[in-house]
This record gives sequence, C-alpha cells and structure tokens, in this order.
Amino acid sequence: MSKRVKASPPGPLLRWFFRAPVGLYRIGLGGLMPMQLQLTTVGRKSGQPRRAVVDVLKHDAATDTYYVVSAWGERSNWFRNLQANPVVRVQVRWRRFVGRATILPEKEAEEFLLDFWRRHRFYVRTMFRLIGVKADTEEEVRAAGAEMRVVAIQPAGA
Repeated sequence: MSKRVKASPPGPLLRWFFRAPVGLYRIGLGGLMPMQLQLTTVGRKSGQPRRAVVDVLKHDAATDTYYVVSAWGERSNWFRNLQANPVVRVQVRWRRFVGRATILPEKEAEEFLLDFWRRHRFYVRTMFRLIGVKADTEEEVRAAGAEMRVVAIQPAGA
C-alpha cells in the first residue's frame, strides 16, 4: 500500500510560472507546447470561462482521447469546475474542439502517471519537485498518484 502524498500549494512565483502558458495560448503561441493543452472550463460559481494549461500524459489516437493530470488533485479550480460541468473547450497545439471530461478511477490514474513517469522521468521529477513531491521511484509516483487526478477528454460526440 502506498503512502499518500499531497502537493504543496503554490506560492505567488510558482503560481505565475504555472499560469504563464495561458498567456502563450492567448497570444497564439500555444502550438509550441507539445505536452500541454489549454482547457477552458465554465466557472462553477461565476459561470465565466476559466482557462488552465495542463500536462498531457497521453493522447490515444485511436479514440482521440487526451489524458491530463491535475497535480493538485481535487483542489485545482479547473478540476472542480469540470466536476460541476464536464463540457470543456480544448486547444491542443493549434487544434480546437469542444470536449467531454471523465475522471478516471484512482488505480487507472496511478497507471497513467507511472507510464508517463517511465517515458519522461526527468520532466516528471522536475515538475513534481516544483510542487513539493518526490518522484524518484515507482513507489513515490504511486503515492503521488493517489492524490492527483487524471482526466480523460474526448471531443464531444466521439
């Protein structure tokens, strides 16, 4: 059984660092980020569009499904927004579509994170350290995966 690990809430500098890609998408440079997508949810309280750029763990071309991760788990605003309304707008590089989000069960989410970690160890270690989580071993990734949430997004009507 893996020990649960919670990511530290971001400080102002780290929050700016993680929000900077939203600005790149706004000025038309989002296509330069191959492992990320911009997700636009509807604010659960305001009803206004809310943008976040999230990491793509995997794109399943056969089903046109994108798997993304919420590093702060259920505490992320974009995650709570899509729980209230799973219909989202997505931009992946220069492609745009309206999609439907589905939250994966914990065990399946852990497997996606492990697979991503195996393929991109340096990136995962670096990003996890930024949020205060160690990811040097499979056990540490499993522990982090127990708190993080993985979301599958497919184009609407797919």
